Amino acid sequence: MEEYLAFTNKSVGRDKIYRTTQFACKLLAWSLKSNGGDYASIIEKIKKLESHAGLGRKFLRLGRSVHSLNSAQGAINLLDPVLRVTLTTFYINQGVYLFLDHYLWMGKLGLVTVDSKWEMTAARFYHFSICLSILRDLYLLQQTQLALQGKDEEEGFNVMSLYETCKENPAATLDLIRNLIDLPLPASKLGYIANHDGVVAICGLMSSLIGAYQLLNPKLKPKP
Repeated sequence: MEEYLAFTNKSVGRDKIYRTTQFACKLLAWSLKSNGGDYASIIEKIKKLESHAGLGRKFLRLGRSVHSLNSAQGAINLLDPVLRVTLTTFYINQGVYLFLDHYLWMGKLGLVTVDSKWEMTAARFYHFSICLSILRDLYLLQQTQLALQGKDEEEGFNVMSLYETCKENPAATLDLIRNLIDLPLPASKLGYIANHDGVVAICGLMSSLIGAYQLLNPKLKPKP
């Protein structure tokens, strides 16, 4: 019970709940529609819940663009040059994406008129953020592998060494899996891959559950 209260007490935790609800609704609506039955009224209600969950997430993210830019100031002081460049760029990019997300949220509420092109611009920043996060995870895993090879110089790259690397650094491994699963979301919106509601829903739901698990287990979040 205490873990649940601590989880829901964080805005990030509530965001995970809303995100999981959003993609679970999307998956359920797609499943009912694919069955071809007379589920029109049920699907409409599910889509309304999905829409409200999405708007709720955008509301919870208000102000996080400033937090991302502040994190960029910390990242620029990292000693590792690869992490310094990757994470600084990531946080700046994420900050711009969240700022656009705030703008799109106001458009959804009818407070401002938003051109549809801004949705695509936000998707590009979101896509680039995920790519940068993947690069960070791969670099952390590479550093882990090099450290393990230093203990056994005769060991080359093979399936066993890959397994040992992932086992040694489960945080980067799990984060890499989550980011790879997340990648089809903006990629499908941008037209890089075919847009399939079922695939997007499954990927979104899986990455949401992994993200929630990482939040409940801070050791499984890669550092820095």
